[in-house]
Amino acid sequence: MANRLAAALQNIGSMMPTADLDNLPAPKSESNRSESVVRLRVSDIEVSDRVRQSHDEILIQSFVETFLKSGFRGVLWVRPTQQGRYKLIAGGTRYLAAQQAKIEWVDALIFEVDEGEALDLELEENLKRRDFNDLETVHGILRSLELELSLPREQIIALFNWNSRNRQSDGTHRPPRTDSVLASIPLDQLEMHWSIVERKFERLGRYSPEGFRANFLPLLKLSPSIQTAIIQGKIEGSKARLFSRITDEKTRDKLLEQAIAGEWSREQIAETVKDWREQHDPKRADQEELEFSSRIKSVLQRLSKTALTGRSRTKAERLLTELESLLES
Repeated sequence: MANRLAAALQNIGSMMPTADLDNLPAPKSESNRSESVVRLRVSDIEVSDRVRQSHDEILIQSFVETFLKSGFRGVLWVRPTQQGRYKLIAGGTRYLAAQQAKIEWVDALIFEVDEGEALDLELEENLKRRDFNDLETVHGILRSLELELSLPREQIIALFNWNSRNRQSDGTHRPPRTDSVLASIPLDQLEMHWSIVERKFERLGRYSPEGFRANFLPLLKLSPSIQTAIIQGKIEGSKARLFSRITDEKTRDKLLEQAIAGEWSREQIAETVKDWREQHDPKRADQEELEFSSRIKSVLQRLSKTALTGRSRTKAERLLTELESLLES
């Protein structure tokens, strides 16, 4: 039950995934965006510095077959470059299929946006797709914040931790510790940075900043073998993160392979990891139980002091109901 309770707690504050979007329909315009649909040569479109690196090969081949029979279908999102060419924003699967099918011309929606706005457009669309892996998500959001805040990644990650540890009941923050990488930044500037972070997550509309901190940032510390499995779409980030508790590399990789092959549930993985820790590192296992209890108290205290409204309140009520049912089972 503790593992199920932990999973429920980890979801507090995060947003649920929305529908998959394969067809890339034209979006609703915003006042600061300008776009038009044109016919472009595939050879005039560049693909670089994109958040999305992985693609479904089966879906690509499906598109190839369709394009060979009926010509290109759909629309790519691009932005113009200073060299008179275009950079791909969204529609990578169709772009790859068009290349393989040797399609010369495609329909494209041109956005007159800068690099940061283009990255946000790519994120907004890909976060709606179920095959957008968790590491692509974390790297994409951090890169977007790097562009918008003009801060190095180390300070941006520290900003999330600073908010979590130093946010007060009135929404303001205590100054960071003197040994923090944020110590040289004035408090009012940190508050301004954090307001930009919150607006970013409201715009993206899938995760809360705290949910991102708790569930995604830890992925950056996973071993290369675990990160590779996530990137290849073999395992979800929430499941993969559990394997980091196994310190023996050979054992960890072996159990990871078994979990992928057997399509283990998160609960199965958690129980396996727990059993290994109790046998090989009992002191640490006991410490994790204490940390878990402390985390429960901290989350519930924060919830009791936070005035949730709208979707946040609805989701919190649903999760609290789930917690109550777990305790009664």
